[in-house]
Amino acid sequence: MHACLFLAALLLCLASESSAISFDLPPGKEECFFEDVHQGTNINGAYVVTRGGSHLDIDVSIFNPDSTQVYNAKREGEDKFMLKADKDGMYKFCFSNSMSMVSHKTVKLVITTGDPIDFSKLAKKESMDVVERWIVSISKTVRMIDFHQQEYRNLHERHLFAVASTNRRVKWWSFLECVAVMVVSGIQVMFIKRMFNKSAPGIKRMV
Repeated sequence: MHACLFLAALLLCLASESSAISFDLPPGKEECFFEDVHQGTNINGAYVVTRGGSHLDIDVSIFNPDSTQVYNAKREGEDKFMLKADKDGMYKFCFSNSMSMVSHKTVKLVITTGDPIDFSKLAKKESMDVVERWIVSISKTVRMIDFHQQEYRNLHERHLFAVASTNRRVKWWSFLECVAVMVVSGIQVMFIKRMFNKSAPGIKRMV
């Protein structure tokens, strides 16, 4: 019985497909990815723009095999989506940077899909309910942990980039402030020297 439970859980976990990718999105371009999904399968995903100019946002669309749009987001820097496949076939995930004309964007994407399993092939009739609940509980936990780990890694990279970018801006701003102070101080010194070098009216300078 224990061997059957272990085998069932292992098969169900392996049936869940998880993919995480990172890609660059040039300005004014669109990138699409395809995933073959069976009807009734849950599609969980998360994306985050980690790099790319001052506005870290893109447009995202998801289409089912009939080219019907099932998800749409405009100017989002990060988001999650949870869908249930209504048809068998290729689902298209499109990411667009059309609103930007100069900034390249770096996008992190994680997608998790899991096909349903026929539990009647994995356990006897009398233990069906127990096995189902046990497998479903463990499978959901494992998939959610993996999904959130990928999501948190992406968010960490985005925030790390934002902190590094802010530090660079602070350094440059401080440098420019120092230069401005030095220039203003130099101008003031030159102006004061000129004032002292000028001869007062009616007074001859001693040579």
